[in-house]
This record gives sequence, structure tokens and C-alpha cells, in this order.
Amino acid sequence: MEKKRMLLYGFIFSTCFFLIVTFFFSTQTVDYAHETEAPSSSNLTDETTTVSTTESSEAKPEEKPELTAYYDKIKQTMTKAADSFQGEVGMTYVDLTTGKQLSVNGTQEFYSASTIKVPLTMMIADKVAAGELKWEDQLTYNEKNDYETGTGIIINDIQPKYSVRTLQEYSIIYSDNIAKNMLYDTFGSDIKAKQAIYAHFLQKETDWTDAKFTSEDAAKILKILYQEKATNPEYQAIYDYMKHTVFHERMDTPTTSGKVAHKIGSYEGFLHDIGILETEHPFILTVFTNGKTNAGISYISTITDQLWNLQSNEYPK
Repeated sequence: MEKKRMLLYGFIFSTCFFLIVTFFFSTQTVDYAHETEAPSSSNLTDETTTVSTTESSEAKPEEKPELTAYYDKIKQTMTKAADSFQGEVGMTYVDLTTGKQLSVNGTQEFYSASTIKVPLTMMIADKVAAGELKWEDQLTYNEKNDYETGTGIIINDIQPKYSVRTLQEYSIIYSDNIAKNMLYDTFGSDIKAKQAIYAHFLQKETDWTDAKFTSEDAAKILKILYQEKATNPEYQAIYDYMKHTVFHERMDTPTTSGKVAHKIGSYEGFLHDIGILETEHPFILTVFTNGKTNAGISYISTITDQLWNLQSNEYPK
């Protein structure tokens, strides 16, 4: 009897052991503690496809060796020029034929000064296109909000009203500060105008009482202007105003005269210029400086001519 009982217990033990082993080593076992975190096989396939698509969409054609060598020379020229300046400098070059961008201190911020008038007028053109303004609308001069010394011609003979078109033209051709402020008024205030400009073109914020640009910010804005002017006549008008500015200095040199659309900015030691240069292979150049009084003016002219000559004479065929 005792022997039969021991055999029965052995059989039960063997059966239980077999069932336990089968349970834990089965391929169908689920880790319940992490079930909600583990994607299904179909989700894994979708994620892999998305990543592959993203990588392929960002892939760029391989740069030709001669272009690589050329861009190295451009970068060396920019770096050497930056090192020679006694003060702060940031500059960005964009080859509009290939889209190649090169920067030296390209993310360093500088007080924008009058370079902000370019995106301001682009925003005004957009407001007209959207029906929020008309070019013939008359804006009323408000001395408290609009008066500002410095560049411009309105200050010499202030009138009670000006058309939006006139203010648009004056703000670029003459870098008119009163015209700029009256255009700011169409946004509700200068702060609201700057907020709209930075959000629309740069997707960022700044210190609104001391608005700052980087050379890469300015290059991004000019690239939009250049690319859209062919289908946007008002952007083309801004480009033409920049070509006919009364400020024949900085990027407007004897070498580049008549072939550059540019906008200067000046405030104390902050001396900038941003422009599109019309060589056979046009390029954007944005240069921001902060140095001794007037030091930036001749400096910008020098680097402009250096890059112009490279782009005109050594660009790969």
C-alpha cells in the first residue's frame, strides 16, 4: 500500500513539473508587466517605413569634388576675414544655385537695427495680399509713436498722412525710421509687429525692446524674398527698392554697383548689411558687426568684394 502511494505521489509530481516547465518556456508567454509598451509587429513595420522615408527625403545628392574644394575656399576666406575684425562679427553665405550655406558665427545674435525693415515690408506686402491693407490706404502720423531721428526723408517735411505704398518704399530706399514706425502701427504696436515678424519668418522670439538677428536669420529671410519674388510682384518690388537704395556703401562697392539688392543697418558700433548679389551664380551674403565706430563699413565692403570675385571667377564650371 505504501509503495503504491509513493508511485502515485511521484506521478503527480512529474505531471506538475512538466506543466510548469511547459508554461514558462512556451513561445506564447506574454510579459504582462510591459504589454502596453510593446508595439505589435504591424506597428514596428510602420515605424521602420516612416524612418526610412524621412531619411530618403532628406538625402542630398553627393557634392562634386570641385564644388567641395570651392566651398572650402569660400569658408577659408570668410574665416580669415572674421579673424581680422577687431570686434564681433557673424556672416552667412548662401549659394543660390545649389542652396549651399556656409556661416562663421552664424548663430551669434546682434541688434538688428534697420535690417528688420526687410521682413517688415514683406509682412506688409502679405497683409495687402490678404486684404488686410490696401496700398492706397492713408496712415495718420502720430508724433508720440512715430517720430524717430536718424535715417529717412520724412523727418525733413512731416505730413499728416502717408499712403502705405509710400511708407513701404521709403522704409527700404531711404531706410526711413518714421516710415518704419508708421508701418509698425498697422500691427497695433512695434512690439506686436516684431512678434509677428519673428514668429512668421523665424519661428522664434527675442527681446522685443532690443530685437536681435543672427546672420543665419537674415539669410533665411532673404532666401524667402529671392525664391518668392518671381511669383510675388510685391516681393519683387521690395527687391527693386533694395537695388535702388540711396546707400551706396558696404555691399554696394564699385565692383558690385548695380548688381546688389541690399539693406544696411546701423546703430552705434552695430554696422550690418544683408544682400543678394547678382553674379552668374547669385548668392546671399549677410554680415553683422559690432566694433569701433565705422569699422564695419569698409570691412563689409572688403569681404563682399572678396566673395564676389571668387563667385565670379572661380565658381566650378
